[in-house]
Amino acid sequence: MTVTKIPAKKPITYKGFKILEEQDKHSDGTVFNVYTKDEWSYGKGFCSVEWEAGNLQEAKDFIDSY
Repeated sequence: MTVTKIPAKKPITYKGFKILEEQDKHSDGTVFNVYTKDEWSYGKGFCSVEWEAGNLQEAKDFIDSY
């Protein structure tokens, strides 16, 4: 049996925030996690998500209203 690993997505920078598309832990879909610049600097596994969005536009709208 061959296991295909899905490549990690690169974060998108928008107005100083980082948006990372990740596997949703609660469903089979994806979620767009928004991180502040300060949180992102802590590194993977140590930073907290500021907002979870269902799509990229929702993530950008959240940042615009921040």
